This record gives sequence, structure tokens and C-alpha cells, in this order.
Amino acid sequence: MDPDQELAAGLARRELGALHATYERHGERVQRLCLRLLGRSADAEDAAQEVFLRLFERAASFDGRARFSTWLHRLTVNLCLHRLEKERRRVGRSLPDADELVDPGAAPDAELGRTEARETLARLLARLSGEHRAILVLRELEGLSYAEIAATLELPVGTVMSRLARARGELVRLAGARPSDEACPIPHPIPEPT
Repeated sequence: MDPDQELAAGLARRELGALHATYERHGERVQRLCLRLLGRSADAEDAAQEVFLRLFERAASFDGRARFSTWLHRLTVNLCLHRLEKERRRVGRSLPDADELVDPGAAPDAELGRTEARETLARLLARLSGEHRAILVLRELEGLSYAEIAATLELPVGTVMSRLARARGELVRLAGARPSDEACPIPHPIPEPT
């Protein structure tokens, strides 16, 4: 049984307490996902707020076919992809500066000691299409299984696997590494999920 079923029912009844409890349980993960998809902390904060507003508005449409957390992931990813596309059309999406990329879970002194691999990954992710960025973030950074990604993005598992392979290939290409059996000349830019 989905542990969030009670929250979903409360949200469907438009209970503010359920919205608060949902934010307490899922807010940090939504914020982190928005940051990883959008690249800038200010954009991520705005998007996360919008996710919870839309969640409250659309909670009655949650039908329980997927887990509530999967439905919330889908809402978050779709909103972020929409924002990326809107921004790309508006100004031709420029790369965020490295100092604008912030890990919301890091302490200030830890942020100063960010590794080169994390900075490289953020720059590379910002250069990927929204579709490729979303699938890489969900798999490599959020640690979702292929089935969870398929449910989140409403795709067949085979499509998830092929898009993930293309996204990884594009990431390697952008990193300047040769996508062959040879060792990569730079450290692998995808850190293990924490």
C-alpha cells in the first residue's frame, strides 16, 4: 500500500494540513529535482512552489494507478520541462554560471568545497535537452529504477532504456570523451546517488 494514500485523500479534500504534510515529506526532494533539472536555485525555488500549488489544485485528479510519489515526480518533471522549453523559446537558453548552481542539501562550508566533478556535471546537464536531462537526473541522481522512470514520464520501459542510453552518449560527447571501450579521459561526471 502507498504510504502517501492518506495524504492524497486529504489533498483531494483540499485540506491545507495535508498540503503542509506533503510538503514536509516531499518538499526537499521536489526542490532538489527542480534544481537538478533547471540548474539555478532561484528558478528551482519558484518551480517547487508552483509544483505544490498545482498539486493542491490537481489532487482530485490523482487516480491511484501509480504511487503518489511517482505522480508528484511526474508533475515536477513536466513543470520543469515546460519551463525549460518556455525559456529556450524566449531567449535561447543560456548556460547558468557555475556559482549559480547550488546543492540545496549542502552546508555553506561544504558548498565551498564542491568537487570539480559536480561542477562539470552541472554544466553538462545544462547543455542537454530537457528530455535527456530529465531522464539522466531521474536515473543517475535521484536513483529511480527504470520502472519508476517509466511511470514518472509515462513511457514504456524500453523507451526509457533507449533514451537513457542516448542521453548518456550525449553527456559523454559533451564531456569530450570518446564513447568507446577506451577509458574516459575525465572522471565519470555522474556521482553516485546519496
